[in-house]
Amino acid sequence: MVETEEKKVIDFVNIDKSQVDKTMKYIFKLHDGLIMESTYIDNGSNKDIICVSCQTMCAMRCKFCHLTDLLGKIKVRNITSEEILAGVMYVNKDLSLNNNNRPLLISYMGAGEPILNVDGCIESMIMIKSEIPRSRFGMATMMPKNSTTEFFRLAELVKKNKIELKMHLSLHFINDTPRTEWMPNALDINSSISALDFYNNFTKNPVELHYTLIEGVNDFTSDMLVLKGLVKNKNINVKFLHYKERESIGEEAPHEDNIKEIVWSFKNDGLEAEFYNPPGEDIGSSCGQFLLDKYDKS
Repeated sequence: MVETEEKKVIDFVNIDKSQVDKTMKYIFKLHDGLIMESTYIDNGSNKDIICVSCQTMCAMRCKFCHLTDLLGKIKVRNITSEEILAGVMYVNKDLSLNNNNRPLLISYMGAGEPILNVDGCIESMIMIKSEIPRSRFGMATMMPKNSTTEFFRLAELVKKNKIELKMHLSLHFINDTPRTEWMPNALDINSSISALDFYNNFTKNPVELHYTLIEGVNDFTSDMLVLKGLVKNKNINVKFLHYKERESIGEEAPHEDNIKEIVWSFKNDGLEAEFYNPPGEDIGSSCGQFLLDKYDKS
């Protein structure tokens, strides 16, 4: 049944293998000629990770996102639950992941905004869990404006279907003015964190803030003090991400030692924090780097 489904909804195109780690990017062509990518990650955490896309592009226009350069060049549509499932099953079979008997994390952090494709995401999770019972899930959202109803509907579906889904809020700023400049379609900060806190209390699933540090933009000591205040007394972990520099805007990532010092200061104050440098840098496997050169390869 799975093989038939794969052949019906996706066509395999290519695999990009990282030369620096174990990351592998699978490239598929969909029925309408658009590209879908799924990335396999083994980061040494004793679990298999498949990062999937929920849309064929992203139209959120975030300033730091590499996909913003492709707006108007690639059609944006929701990827269906059947297409997401087919991609996951292809990777799972190709790498014989069932033989590992390790937990499988399906991460909805590829191209697209998942809150704009709630049905496709949730339905695919239910189908994946049916096919691969050891699966659990993660999802990153910037919390788009005018989408709170969809977010709460997603939370209800997660609870109803007992889905193990960790929610990650792409925050990146502690003040609404620069956040609106860099993330023009994002909900305000206080409302976003309140929604994240609600999700944690309502579903009992873990939550996390993502904060990509950009040198001289959002990495000041004063920024970190405000961020600490935002998560204090909340069950919210902070994950600091290494900025994958977008040449068209000229900003840079802080030195890794500075990032580690920030993480230490959070832990020293009794707050949960970590630094994450996404693997597969040489094949563009980070969120916002999908699709950069794959249409030529297809």
